[in-house]
Amino acid sequence: MIITGFGGTCLNSELEELIVKSKIGGIILFERNFEEPDQLITLINDLQSLAKSCPASVPLFISVDQEGGRVARLKSPFSDFPQPSCLGHARSESLAHRFGLALGREMQAVGINMVYAPVLDVNTNPDNPIIGTRALSDTPEWVGRMGKAVIDGIQEAGVFPVGKHFPGHGDTDRDSHLELPYVNRDMSSLEKVELEPFVQAVSHGLKVVMTAHVIYSAWDDKLPATFSPYILKNILRKRLGFDGLIITDDLEMKAVEKHIPFDSIPRLGSIAGVDLYLICHDRGKTLSLQNQMIQDIEGGRIDKKQVEYSVQRIINFKKKIPFSAHGKKNLSDLARGHIKLIQEMKSYLP
Repeated sequence: MIITGFGGTCLNSELEELIVKSKIGGIILFERNFEEPDQLITLINDLQSLAKSCPASVPLFISVDQEGGRVARLKSPFSDFPQPSCLGHARSESLAHRFGLALGREMQAVGINMVYAPVLDVNTNPDNPIIGTRALSDTPEWVGRMGKAVIDGIQEAGVFPVGKHFPGHGDTDRDSHLELPYVNRDMSSLEKVELEPFVQAVSHGLKVVMTAHVIYSAWDDKLPATFSPYILKNILRKRLGFDGLIITDDLEMKAVEKHIPFDSIPRLGSIAGVDLYLICHDRGKTLSLQNQMIQDIEGGRIDKKQVEYSVQRIINFKKKIPFSAHGKKNLSDLARGHIKLIQEMKSYLP
């Protein structure tokens, strides 16, 4: 139930311990893990081979933030796709699908099976310091329409897309990496604006959703969405009918770190219905989170059935994951084939 980051470009003893002993569920990659495609393929194959050698023989989620534009952890020879807002300007589902397929194929070629895209936030606040051109559009309908097309493309490539940041980070004026944002609009406008793209995406088959570390006071004036049972269970699960995986945004972000005691995260997350906990950098926090979760289960502070539901949901997803990236497709060839697509996307930039 934990996805974590690590330092280095090859399998090391600390990483082996996380996989074999701690049985982490997945890895998130950053620039620090990438030198060139063959190295990345070797790393991912080594990670999956190690996971396969464990008694449970369950593959890892190998994930990355690769949205296009300013959020792209993997640089050349991966394609330098432009900011996703160009798709909203184009208003072309065909173009959005081609982008999703191209992105997914590049990820799949090196063994990445989960990508944190598309952004389904609506770019409604010009003072938003963190979303902006990462959003597909400034209108809910077109975020939803473009988002569905991108999702289709990524899935067609055999990669899990992750829609983010539920229920919508587009109207904040603060960066949740640095502080806890609030959205204080009424419930009706939240449903018409923030929820609309997620309603479309979930009904269309989106299976993984990332939460927002944001307080939506009309729904829950005490807890950010990541830990809100009302937002995740009542709205996402019940009202939207979402039956996939719920993953937190990075739990090291200041919106959580400054406001949520670390030892309460497993309990709050479990009550809210979180399936996967994301810790991007700190190995110590990864181990502490797991130890706290075990203590809370053994102490009766976490419902063991809720954990079992999450684990089974995760395992069911992982049955679709191949264990290794064979490197049959040359990444540079793929990227060269995407040059015309990138040029077309850029033609819609304002």
